[in-house]
Amino acid sequence: MNKQFIAALFSVAAIFTACENDETMGTDLMPSTDHPGIVVTDTIDIKAETLIDDSVYSSYQSHLLVGRFNDPVFGTTEATFVAKFSNTSYGKFPNGAICDSVILSLGLDSTITHFYGDLNNPGKINVYRLTKPFSADSLYYSNYNYKQQTADEPLCSADFNTNANTKEIKFSLPLDYGNEIMRYSRDTTFDENLFGLCFSPDETSACVTKTSQSNNNIKYVVYYHQEGDTASSGVTFSIANSNPRATFFSHDYSGSNIFDNNGDSLLYLQSMAGSKIKLDFKDVDKFNHLPHKYFSLLRAQLIIPIADSTSGYQPIDELICFGNNREDGKLIQFPEFITKNASSGETVYLNIPYDKNNRRYTVNLTMRISDFIKTYKIGAEPNYDIFIYPNARTSDFCRSIVSAPNKKDTPLRLVVQYTVFDK
Repeated sequence: MNKQFIAALFSVAAIFTACENDETMGTDLMPSTDHPGIVVTDTIDIKAETLIDDSVYSSYQSHLLVGRFNDPVFGTTEATFVAKFSNTSYGKFPNGAICDSVILSLGLDSTITHFYGDLNNPGKINVYRLTKPFSADSLYYSNYNYKQQTADEPLCSADFNTNANTKEIKFSLPLDYGNEIMRYSRDTTFDENLFGLCFSPDETSACVTKTSQSNNNIKYVVYYHQEGDTASSGVTFSIANSNPRATFFSHDYSGSNIFDNNGDSLLYLQSMAGSKIKLDFKDVDKFNHLPHKYFSLLRAQLIIPIADSTSGYQPIDELICFGNNREDGKLIQFPEFITKNASSGETVYLNIPYDKNNRRYTVNLTMRISDFIKTYKIGAEPNYDIFIYPNARTSDFCRSIVSAPNKKDTPLRLVVQYTVFDK
């Protein structure tokens, strides 16, 4: 092999690296003969299936969901969250203080879409007191049975207001509860007696809302006055960063065929610990058996087209790609999809954004496909599977209906770009 060919090969690879989203770029750069050439193919067979994603770590999220709705494709989904409250205003109740009212509010983040479902029939939210504490040291998952720690009857309720200008949902807690707060705060037994609140949708609800724990967005204020004084003061209790909190989900998929992958031309992704997609790339082993050819992988992109965007149900904004260990089922973080925050040093996941213009997601799987090809070459099987998940699996409410590999038009496909040359 001469130096000119090696230089040309690296030049072409550089072109492909720079032009990441062009599926045909470079096909006319070299002739289709026995000489070295670039080949672009989208004929790689993929197997894919939709699976339930019902046990997801859901503690200490900033965004919390509450509501219930019936999706025409995914069936009924219900979201409930629980949280511990603390005295974040550092206010004190003086002796002889008389409780006037307790106003609970769920602040809504106006910078994001915070309602999902039937906005014309949103229903209401019930608030229950917790009868047992949620431990700050325990991991709670999305399918946890929270009802074993919740009172049977609600303390109060409030209707949804799905007006676009709505900044908060307000509740009026009972005076008896306010008196308990004041008493336990004064004798410093607040944490031992008041374990927190549970926010759960009424059965008539047809909408889910998203609220944020940060910046005291979820809080209650205990208003009081002293005997002989008409002025009212207030002490604020909210969810501190260190307070236990979690969102729990239940799904009723009866009547839905989203997990029937036999010949189905559609795949389904749902946040709220709903569903995920498992991928099988066994067919890439064919590149180990090219007759009398050397093979060099340049790029492999998984194209996931949106197949249906049912009116009123927006697609998921961002996806994430993880591996799943075949032996113990643990998640595997792929190095190409993670980085480090420059200031904090924390792990940051590189998300896969939804391309609204082309109505698809594009996942760079070059390193994964290269790893699979090398593994198959030595006669072994990969020790992990590749999964596609919604990025915000427990803190968002969107869903995407995407094309399966066997869909006739715009199928899910693996576009592999490579070079071959004679041995």
